[in-house]
Amino acid sequence: MHHLPSPRFRRVVKLIVIGSAHRIALLPRRAGHRTCALPQRYARLDETYDNAVAHLCHELLAPYPIRLGSVSGRRWAPAPEHLVPRAEARFHIVRVDAEPVDEGPGRSTLWAPRAVLGLWLGLPDVETVNVLVDGYLDGWLPDGPITLG
Repeated sequence: MHHLPSPRFRRVVKLIVIGSAHRIALLPRRAGHRTCALPQRYARLDETYDNAVAHLCHELLAPYPIRLGSVSGRRWAPAPEHLVPRAEARFHIVRVDAEPVDEGPGRSTLWAPRAVLGLWLGLPDVETVNVLVDGYLDGWLPDGPITLG
């Protein structure tokens, strides 16, 4: 039996879900937090990023017609600092080919206009979303993975 070493960092998948009116899907963090987060989940050791994206899309977007965007972003895990867990993030654009609605209170989806994302989404994700969405929708980013700073 082979022993797998523990990972040196977590692998997180984050979805940038764009509705037909170009609003971005956000989820509430926890009770008491005033900010939201992109839909996300950690990829298991035996799971590819693409499989993690597929599972997250199925969990959150099953009622909607969706398609994966041709651009994705990756943010490498930063150098270790004390005991802070490291995480490598992959951002995947997902288009919802419908006009979704806000779902109300609780663990619901907020569809935020792009112009005011900074009101709900914290740094550095708001910068990443703005660059990827602008470049994707305006067509100046090439297809494929983009390395983010």
